[in-house]
Amino acid sequence: MSGTFIGQLNDAIAKKRDALKVNLHQSGKRIDSEFRAAVLEHWHSPLPPRRNTNKRPAYAIDGSSRRANLTNGSTVFVAQALIMGEDLNEPVTDIEILPGTVRAQTMDRFADLMRQSLEIGLAREFAEKIPQGSILYLDGALYGTLPQLYPLRAEGIPEDRDFAEILLRDYRRLFELCESRSLQLISIAKTNRQALFSKVLQRQLNRREIQEISDSALFDELTERQVGYSTPVLLGTYSFSEGSATVVIENEGVKEEPAIVSFFVRLDDLDDALRIDLPASCIGRNDRIGDLDVMLLDYETVTPVVDMLQSDYGGVQVYNALAYVTDLEVRLTKQKMYEIYLPMVAEVLGEELRIDRSERRFVE
Repeated sequence: MSGTFIGQLNDAIAKKRDALKVNLHQSGKRIDSEFRAAVLEHWHSPLPPRRNTNKRPAYAIDGSSRRANLTNGSTVFVAQALIMGEDLNEPVTDIEILPGTVRAQTMDRFADLMRQSLEIGLAREFAEKIPQGSILYLDGALYGTLPQLYPLRAEGIPEDRDFAEILLRDYRRLFELCESRSLQLISIAKTNRQALFSKVLQRQLNRREIQEISDSALFDELTERQVGYSTPVLLGTYSFSEGSATVVIENEGVKEEPAIVSFFVRLDDLDDALRIDLPASCIGRNDRIGDLDVMLLDYETVTPVVDMLQSDYGGVQVYNALAYVTDLEVRLTKQKMYEIYLPMVAEVLGEELRIDRSERRFVE
């Protein structure tokens, strides 16, 4: 076998062209005419006219994390989060080292929860300080996180580092503050692989067999990438159905927290559809997670939220001006991790921190 990587890749693409195209649009192949019509019925275009209302104070929170595997099997984790907006720029950083005995899957969950804990910790702290009625933008899908907050306990994880428990406590306090201080808590997910709306709509159609078709596939392939937004879904115990998720809702009292409103919006033609999650209290509803499974709402209930998102939209590359700047500012690069943070840790600890060979070859 000879030739270049590019040449061989081109040959492989040509050889597998038909199979690749099928996989690329596999979701679309499984959408029949009835399902297609239902999806389009729940996509509302154009966007509602902009209202001439006074802009509320707005803040955005985002986070980032990196890990470094050391030759002795230990792993160094660094996470940081940032809140920005209205003369506010407040960072927070954390570090942990876990022994090599911790399982890879636990490591992954630990890293993710560590970053989220910093983000929601900042949100909870400043929800008490920012002006009443402010907008607080979060990164990610709010509802998808809640069922995952079962305890993080495993060999090698310090007892005081159960970030799932810390996160759950901070989320509950944050929701309480949003209700009492009329804060608009808007969570923006830039990417989405879930099949939430897809499954809800198939249930509405009384489908006996529910297919796994991602929401991104629905709104990317069927709406011709035109501006608009989907009918909002009110989420209660929908994803708290079995296993460890039940521990969260039953033992931690999550069922008493506000139900979550979720919908998709495309703010300009050809742009990606964003998933938006927010507590029901932010649209004036008192529904609690434990009150219902899932239900569709009138699309006009989220018109004020769409208006807020339009006012902060900066174009195809800037989905939300404030959140975009915060994301750029907080991003932790591999270069910064290896060239600044790790030497700092080594100096303070008085230890040599040698990176695992598999990673070292890319940074030396």
